[in-house]
This record gives sequence, structure tokens and C-alpha cells, in this order.
Amino acid sequence: MLVDESELRRGRRLTAREVHELLGNAATVQDGVVVVRTANGATLRSDDPGFESALRAEVGKPVSLHEDTNGDNHDDSDVLVINLASARALSKEYGSPRSEMRFRPNIILDGSDAPAYSELEWVGRRFHVGDVELELTSPNLRCAIPTIDPQTLEVDSGFLRYIVEHHEGKFGVYGKVITPGTVREGDAWRAAAG
Repeated sequence: MLVDESELRRGRRLTAREVHELLGNAATVQDGVVVVRTANGATLRSDDPGFESALRAEVGKPVSLHEDTNGDNHDDSDVLVINLASARALSKEYGSPRSEMRFRPNIILDGSDAPAYSELEWVGRRFHVGDVELELTSPNLRCAIPTIDPQTLEVDSGFLRYIVEHHEGKFGVYGKVITPGTVREGDAWRAAAG
């Protein structure tokens, strides 16, 4: 996780709520090394000596990288699941294309027979995907992040207002991991027995 080292926020986690430009970057962990692909196409590796100074330049403020040892480096739950049919329906309703990546999902369901918004009815149920078993715990009450286009970083505050007015602020569903494992693109999404 990124930690803000500025005087007013020193030691606090830094998210895209504070710095929208973070959404233009992508990070992965490869053999214990954090690899950041920046919005301008550069690759930064945490094992490189200039990593933190390059990251500070990219973010535009003093930051440091810390390992999240207690699992609290997320807003609410372990996993956010969205249904691509819901994302398509929401774009159509809103009258403007909206990438599913605006919602920062961990799992995007596509190709299933689940109609738009049906995932909201799955709360309390368990599902398998890959080696993982999840229990869906609650609808995701949206914050301001979906108002930011992850490609252009343009902000459309009306989009959140629309979700609140027409969908009670809900889009996607949170889940907690019951059995950890690996999920790969194309893995089947299936209800757990029982």
C-alpha cells in the first residue's frame, strides 16, 4: 500500500480518493516484488534503488510503499464481484458508455446467464470460482471512485448521483474469502453445494 508522507497526512494510507491519478497506474506482485505500470507506460519495480523517488514523481507527492501485513488495505471486504450484464445495463440506462473498470472489481462475471443486477440477490450465498470459495456478504454502496474514468481520469459526478437515485447507491456485491486459492480468467462461477 502507498502511505502518504506529506506533513498533514503523514502515515495515512493514500488512495485514489485523494489522488485520482493513481487510477491510471496498475500494480502487481511478481515473486515478492511490486511492479507498477504507470499511466505513461513506464515500469517501476520495488527492488530498483530509484523506485520510491520515481513513484513520488509519478504520484506528485511524498509517498512510501509499505507491506499491508494485517489485511486492512481495502475499503470494506476481501473481494468485489460485478456482473458485466449489470455494467452494460447501467451504461445503457445512463446513456453513456461506462467501463466496468470504474468499479475496481476483483471479479467480473461475463458469459453467465445471470441477468443484470441479479448479483444483488446472491448476498448470503457461497460460490466457487477457480480454487476459491467466497461468501457474498453485502451489496457494494458506491463511493465517488466510479465517477472517475480510469482511462482519461475525467470526473463525472452525475454518474454517482445516477447510481444513488436509480439504484440506491448499490452496484456490485462484496464477498469474503472462505477458502483461499487462485482465480484465473475464464474460471467458471458456480454456486456452492448446500
